[in-house]
Amino acid sequence: MGSETEGNEIISDGGIGRRKFLGFGVAAVGGAVLAACGSGTSSSTTTAAAAAGTTTSGAPARQTGPIVIAGPQDNSGTTTILINQWNNANPETPVTFQTIPPVTNDVYNQYVTALAGGASTPDILTMDVTYPGTFAAAGWVAPLDQYASAAFQSAFIPTALNIGKYKGKLYAIPQSIDVGQLYYRTDLLTKYNETVPTTYAELVRISQKIQTAERATNPNFWGYVWEGAQIEAIVDEFCEYTWGYGGEISSGSKVTLNTPAGNKSLQFLYDTVYTTKISPPGTSTMKPNDALVLMQNGNALFMRNWTYAYTLANSPTQSKVPGKVNNAPLPGLTNGSGHGCTGGWMYSINAKSARPEAAWRVIQYLTSQAQQIQLTSGAGLLSARKDVQTDTQLVLKSPNLKNLPTILASAKARPSIQNYPAVSATLQAPLNSVMANQSSVSAGLAAMQAAVASAVVA
Repeated sequence: MGSETEGNEIISDGGIGRRKFLGFGVAAVGGAVLAACGSGTSSSTTTAAAAAGTTTSGAPARQTGPIVIAGPQDNSGTTTILINQWNNANPETPVTFQTIPPVTNDVYNQYVTALAGGASTPDILTMDVTYPGTFAAAGWVAPLDQYASAAFQSAFIPTALNIGKYKGKLYAIPQSIDVGQLYYRTDLLTKYNETVPTTYAELVRISQKIQTAERATNPNFWGYVWEGAQIEAIVDEFCEYTWGYGGEISSGSKVTLNTPAGNKSLQFLYDTVYTTKISPPGTSTMKPNDALVLMQNGNALFMRNWTYAYTLANSPTQSKVPGKVNNAPLPGLTNGSGHGCTGGWMYSINAKSARPEAAWRVIQYLTSQAQQIQLTSGAGLLSARKDVQTDTQLVLKSPNLKNLPTILASAKARPSIQNYPAVSATLQAPLNSVMANQSSVSAGLAAMQAAVASAVVA
């Protein structure tokens, strides 16, 4: 997945109603943010013009006219800045931005409804990494091979680019890659003479110790917060803990969930709320931004979340603990056995778009080195471009990048299951039912296995 977010106490959600989304009402990105860029606007505008001007030999004729891009809200404002830079340099092809819902389940459902109905906008779809195969098979997104040269494709990490391919053709370009990781309060670990946990036992022990101590002055403090709501994130976390217990999610072409490792995974998650009690009672309704707000407000020691959370957890204007949150690989049963689930966002072109060539130039611009450096530095997202991940100045300015190579080294991807979004949706209800204490671990696993009986791993 990409970062599933839901606005609340500190972060406004920016979500849109179903009717507005399906009607694709858009608001043009105005000039106020561009003006706020100060002296940097001129060079950025030049970069935007340069990035817009190249296509591969034999590509369709250059097109102009308005382009609509749908994507998740960027609370850092970086996306707004990038689009303003484009519009300043390319007034004949103005881009407007349509905010999509904060949870990937809702995004998928609304995209499917609109595209199946033949909608021609948005021209550019920002989609979760699990969508490209399903959308390509349905004919809803256009192949990009005629636009994306070999040189362009070689700039990206192969594993990230390959996610956008279906039956040998390229249908999506990585906007950013993501990975589940452990966030922690550096000041509290130092205060209580503890280190970052690398095993589940350490995670529980340290959480209980510091939670008990901190509650002497903060009764709202929790040792470990994570996302247990009925959304894609709970499937990702089940995968992470199953891997951490030495198991796998698939065997051959079959999805295998009701296994010893799967049982231990779900039992551990259940126990965090009801047995070890290091996680809040409301975990079954918690989404990524809910967990983030607890960390931002100084009410959590550890948090499982996505890459975007680093910048916001350390923001001087949005967090009460700026500079006191760091990231690390997720723990496992034994030291070094933890695995974060990979995710991210990709750009695709609506097959019904009236201006696919213009849409491609916008994608080319947004995924160029200069703009990806801006997105990584400003929004805290992780680019899939090799030349961005290794940019020395960027790493110095973006502390969250320092630990990401280690986190990514142990990361794992969900199985390539045919029609994955629909399969995942059938798993979220039984997982959430266990976390809401409405069904047992064994009953939840049995229901999950039954739900994937006909699922096929590609």
